[in-house]
Amino acid sequence: MRCSRLRAWLEGLEGEQLDHLFRFTSLTALMTTLAALILYGALRSGEGFDAADGWMLAMVAVSVARVVGARRYHRLRPARDRLPQWAAWAFGTILLQGLLLGSLSLIWPEPAAPEVESLLHIVVATIAIGATVPLPPFYPVFVAFVVSVLGPLALRDVWIADAYHLTMAALVVATGLYTLQGGRRQALALAQTQAERRKNAALIEALRLENQRAEQAHEAKARFFAAANHDLRQPLHAMGLLAHSLHQGSAAARADEVPARLVECVDSMAHIVDELLELAQVDVAGVEPRPELFALDALLREVVRAHELPARHKGLRLEMDSGALTVWADRRLTARVLANLMSNAIRYTERGAVRLSSRALEGRAEVCVEDTGIGIAEHELPRIFEAFYQVGNPARDRRLGVGLGLATVKRLGDLQDLRVQVQSTLGQGSVFRFSLPLHDAAPATTAPPVPPSDALLAQRRVLVIEDDADSRAALTGLLVTWGCEVRSAEDVTSARARLAEGFEPEAVLADLRLAGGASGIEAVLAVRSALGTALPALLMSGDVDAAQTQRAQEADLRLLAKPVKPMQLRAFLGQTFGT
Repeated sequence: MRCSRLRAWLEGLEGEQLDHLFRFTSLTALMTTLAALILYGALRSGEGFDAADGWMLAMVAVSVARVVGARRYHRLRPARDRLPQWAAWAFGTILLQGLLLGSLSLIWPEPAAPEVESLLHIVVATIAIGATVPLPPFYPVFVAFVVSVLGPLALRDVWIADAYHLTMAALVVATGLYTLQGGRRQALALAQTQAERRKNAALIEALRLENQRAEQAHEAKARFFAAANHDLRQPLHAMGLLAHSLHQGSAAARADEVPARLVECVDSMAHIVDELLELAQVDVAGVEPRPELFALDALLREVVRAHELPARHKGLRLEMDSGALTVWADRRLTARVLANLMSNAIRYTERGAVRLSSRALEGRAEVCVEDTGIGIAEHELPRIFEAFYQVGNPARDRRLGVGLGLATVKRLGDLQDLRVQVQSTLGQGSVFRFSLPLHDAAPATTAPPVPPSDALLAQRRVLVIEDDADSRAALTGLLVTWGCEVRSAEDVTSARARLAEGFEPEAVLADLRLAGGASGIEAVLAVRSALGTALPALLMSGDVDAAQTQRAQEADLRLLAKPVKPMQLRAFLGQTFGT
């Protein structure tokens, strides 16, 4: 036990402490040798002369060894892992020299002339007091050295036991106690200084790391906005040119082509904005996981069905291998992670298959998305989860995505502790893995939403509440093309006016933020109150944060972020009118 504590103490010593010790080694060795020569000269006339010769030779040998060792230490500048050995050697030679000085009292047991006795006590006490310069940082060694030097001399004085030596014994003990106390104060002060130095060093290192992270974040943000700027401007530029072509009245042959391209550009911008908003929402902790029990295989089948068409268009096989596993997680966020991984796998696979599988592994359900695509080079792997970073798309072709899918996967994965991992071989394909907590109980199954048809929406009465005139007109026009009977309002007052005119809506589509600080929630509740029924309603907003989401949930209202895709509106209306 003591050996392990000693080893731990030696390993905890710092290079600066040993530098301090070895800096004084040559001087203390020289002074100790000089003191030993003075005592040796006094011993020559005594009975212990023969023993004194051996004692002096030993003292010189240890001093030479200490000086040579100190020079070697300064020349080599040993590595951190070699410091304990050097410390052990230094402390061993110091204590050996202290024991040699203490043994002088055994070699010279008989009392000598008063002046010689005084010389002995003065020299030995001086050496002990001198140890307060190099040794207090190593307080246990300091104590051992002082005791080994002064202890035998005090015992010799007590053994002789005359009045002179008893007085000298008291003085030796007092000197020893004073020296130890002074050394202890120095040791505490040095320890406090070293602790402050370590604390400051830790703060400096923390600041350095924080600055490094800030610089990396700044560089990442610069790359992020540069890519976002490019990817948003491209479809906007195309839309401007196409709109100008329509305005100028282009040839009839292009009449079908231009609107189709406009729809493609709008879809592209909506996709980018949606992913940017989702990524920002996750980054500012606006998304709170809502775990629930659900059947993993059912979710995997939904994801496979949703990706069958794009896979078929590319001639790829979609494979699925999943057992009946029940997990505890946020189903919506997990579906988003799977959808992003599947989209990426299909996008970067030209031939072969994309395989979705799951298995139970150490109390969790591991989900794998494997493909036979282009693969990812090893040096690219650390960056693939960065926003807008894409492998194999240097021209920023929007048909290959915009590079936000994996960034969203990483954020949502961290949010739910999905432990997302990736393995890839260039030219052979990639495997993305994540895992979810398993649960024994089987969840209740929910029927998939019924896709709406135009017949389902025909003559359905919908009230639109939107303060922006362009958005109100666009939404009203879209609903009319689907066969709905639509009335529009810009605020709560005009919504009540539509009801007063005899219009009884079957559903409400409302903007969350209305003019004058009014809320779409208030408008929906007013309409419900006037009709006396829990009318189905959908809220839309360009600013979807956690507080707004909470308010909508408390009012039992669904909230979608703008821009809302037509297919999302059709899905809501289909669920509403299909029941």
